Amino acid sequence: MARIDRYIALALLAFSVGYGYLAWVHPLLPFEARMPFKPNTMPLGLATLGILFSSLLLLMPNSDGPSKDVDGWRSFAWKETALLIGLAIAYAIVLRPFGFIVSTTLFIILSSRVLGETNIIRSITTGIITSGLIWYLVDEVLGIYLVAMPAIFGGSS
Repeated sequence: MARIDRYIALALLAFSVGYGYLAWVHPLLPFEARMPFKPNTMPLGLATLGILFSSLLLLMPNSDGPSKDVDGWRSFAWKETALLIGLAIAYAIVLRPFGFIVSTTLFIILSSRVLGETNIIRSITTGIITSGLIWYLVDEVLGIYLVAMPAIFGGSS
């Protein structure tokens, strides 16, 4: 009897072949023809990896023994996952009013606490340094404007 992972691998193989075909025949604009990284480069790479890994899964020998992760969903951290999803939604909501640095720092601090970090000083330090560094790279290096601070501290939205 075929296992469910074989059916999933077959469906992934069919999807990857179709995705690769559509990426291959997608018409490029005239100025895109000489670009080193075309709009279809990433889809072609993803399709190739999908074809490779799904084929490997189909060709691997079948192990009829019990799977190690049969009861894996029972020990899954549902509460922490729900909290992290809630924090990500709250982050998206407060990003504009609080500014990038404040909201990102709060998100990093709170999510590190949810994930088990007990040292609050380490969480605060990591949050401030990381959000400041990301803001600098995106705003100054890449030139993509991000509102760093809330409007009450001089930021504009």
